[in-house]
Amino acid sequence: MILVYSHKITPRLTYVFRQIFIRILELPVDFTSSIEKFVSHSGPKLSYTHQPLGKEFFIASHELLFQKGIQEVPIEVSNWSGLPAFFKLGTSSQLPYDLFAASFFLMSRYEEFLPHIKDELGAFLPYQSLASKNNFLEMPLIDLWAVRLKDKLHEFFPELPHLSWKKPNFQPIVYVVNPYKYQNKSLLLKLADSITALWHLDFLSLIEQILVILGLRKDPHNNFEELKALFKSFGNQPIYFFLFAKNTFYDRGASIRNFSFRTLVKNISDTNDVSLLVSYDGQEDAKTLFSERNHLKKLILKKINRTRFNYGLLSASLGYYSLMKHEIQKDYSMGYLGEIGYRASTAVPFYFYDLNNDLQTSLKIHPVVADEVGLRKFSDHKAFKKLEQLYENLPTRSAIHGVSFSNAILNATELKNTWREKFINYLRYHAR
Repeated sequence: MILVYSHKITPRLTYVFRQIFIRILELPVDFTSSIEKFVSHSGPKLSYTHQPLGKEFFIASHELLFQKGIQEVPIEVSNWSGLPAFFKLGTSSQLPYDLFAASFFLMSRYEEFLPHIKDELGAFLPYQSLASKNNFLEMPLIDLWAVRLKDKLHEFFPELPHLSWKKPNFQPIVYVVNPYKYQNKSLLLKLADSITALWHLDFLSLIEQILVILGLRKDPHNNFEELKALFKSFGNQPIYFFLFAKNTFYDRGASIRNFSFRTLVKNISDTNDVSLLVSYDGQEDAKTLFSERNHLKKLILKKINRTRFNYGLLSASLGYYSLMKHEIQKDYSMGYLGEIGYRASTAVPFYFYDLNNDLQTSLKIHPVVADEVGLRKFSDHKAFKKLEQLYENLPTRSAIHGVSFSNAILNATELKNTWREKFINYLRYHAR
């Protein structure tokens, strides 16, 4: 066990130290503000304060972990032997930067609690983030810092255990806004699809629609049996997130009263993890979230403890509070809709920190590095090559490689759908 001394043990301090030591590095840690207890400790120890007490492993502390409330934090990003870093320290510190305060800033999404520009949906924009401005969005920077800390600690304390390496887990996520392209839609929506196809002179889609409606061709987005077989074949453990909400301006999926849709969801839930894709209104309104969760729960007869937001996490300062009201345990929205990268600069699951009340919550956040919308900005080859690189660059076995795909990824009728082939190969790449 590593004993940490600080002049003041705060909720912020214990939160980030436990994340780095226990969840990322898998090293036990304890805390004390007693100099006597620290001095008498015979095992590995480090001090996190203003001045070293002796010749221990000393890290000078930035003020952020001892503050309360939310305030502007001046940040200057520098280069630390190839890694971006900030909160520079003096020469007496074993580390040149306070990676604990910096990790807290990134992981708590501190910048999303500060005034910022929102898009038309009310979302925090990726280009505003410190990670995007300083070109480390695609780096699990906190995890990389943690590994560098571990190496320094091993030099100082050779008796610290060395973990055997294993590859990080791959977590495929399937989000289902609408399981059908043409089937099980109202007459009005079918007519709208036909008019759209005619307007764009897309006669192939019009023919496809007619054939599907007549029962002469399978709906190209209804790929769930094939998905199930692929995941089983390669040993992947997917999570399915279904939109189970009333149709609104922002969310237009299958009707929750549709028999075929209900049967589909129920059948998938019998053999797979199924949870809730929260609607746009559900993210902003706790009552709507409760209604959606309750309807899905009654159908599958299972607890709904996991969520993902249909439009991505609009802002950490907003979205997670509705989840906490309903005691949701895990969320899979920590990423940017349409952008590849680590929104919280880590690939390791962590607990949401409530900056408004300065406490760690019980809501566990599972980072998602990419979704299909962001991947389709690239060619299929480049997109999946990028995913492989992101996976291979994960520095710790505690990391999770979370990637989100739609059920339409296997569309076999789309001309030259090489995305289908690349997706299957990617599942094979992660075969257990």
